[in-house]
Amino acid sequence: MGFDADVIVVGGGPGGGSAAYFLEQKGLRAVIVERDRLPRYKTCAGGVPGSALQLFPFSFSRVIEQRMEQGTFVYGGRRVTQPVPQDSLFMVQRGVFDAFLLRQSGAEVLEGEKAETVEEGRDGVTVSTRSGKRLRARYLIGADGPQSRVARCAGMAQTRDMGVGLEMEVDPGPEILDSYRGRFLVGLGALDNGYYWIFPKADHLSLGIGRIVKGKSQLLSRLQQAMAGLGIEVQGHSSRAHPLPLYAPQILRQKGRILLVGDAAGLVDPLTGEGIRHAMVSGKLAAEALAQGELASYPQWVRHHIGKDLLWASRLARLFYSRQRECFEWLVRNRYVFQDMLRIVNCSMGYRTGLFKIPLYLLYCGLRAPLEE
Repeated sequence: MGFDADVIVVGGGPGGGSAAYFLEQKGLRAVIVERDRLPRYKTCAGGVPGSALQLFPFSFSRVIEQRMEQGTFVYGGRRVTQPVPQDSLFMVQRGVFDAFLLRQSGAEVLEGEKAETVEEGRDGVTVSTRSGKRLRARYLIGADGPQSRVARCAGMAQTRDMGVGLEMEVDPGPEILDSYRGRFLVGLGALDNGYYWIFPKADHLSLGIGRIVKGKSQLLSRLQQAMAGLGIEVQGHSSRAHPLPLYAPQILRQKGRILLVGDAAGLVDPLTGEGIRHAMVSGKLAAEALAQGELASYPQWVRHHIGKDLLWASRLARLFYSRQRECFEWLVRNRYVFQDMLRIVNCSMGYRTGLFKIPLYLLYCGLRAPLEE
């Protein structure tokens, strides 16, 4: 029996789209199995570092909603705004962003096809969909999110550290919307182990709140409280919660002919909750592993390029969220710290370096940005 493709990719998000793009570039035919029709809504704040977009030789300009120029941080009634370097952070609508990346990949996309079972044989993998399709390929990439069906079918599902995020899309009116043009907001102190945010899009705001531990109780009420303090009415707007699969080194990411990427591989940043960048990087790494016939090396590559840094992020998260007031005053307000944080999300500096620079940051406490009136 012949193969339908060299690689089946289950899931059409940033991880799956990136994997498909780089597979096609390396001469491997990919087919993407996506359970929804595109473009589909995806619960996601939609912040993308410039470094993630620079993985590709084409422009994402047509799907960028806003380019960030400033970041505002709030703790209680205290707030500070810091400048964001040009082209270091962008805002996107995930449905549009994902569909664009899939088109650029050149891979065949099967929309509205939910993967139901995965069977690995001696020379390939078979995926059966809910509609009755059976697809065969030499290899399989699971890019199907934190509750990965691929991982469960392949015996790769394990207990994971899960955070949780809750998000809503709100049109606050032209005056408030304009005040967030080119500016995001992060709020501390509203809950332990997390923060709330405002990420601006072209014609609305993405509002959310999340924590790096399980449990969504009180998230909605805390978000409503925080937004009321900022003059944004959210009563009556629908919200969606979603799990955040935080990085843990012991998670299986390769088994036989099957690789996991992105959220399916548990690659969410334990400090920021960021996942898009790591999904795209892991998609590229998976494609390289398959092209080189180095499947068994893929988990080690993930640890080297992503995991080592996220372990340091876990250490920093424990410090940061247990001392939010002090960290706001002595770290968040420090101009050097904020610039270094942007270097971290843009891959030009690691969390380990940032953690060891904390004493140096404290020496430069006089460089704190002034509080706003």
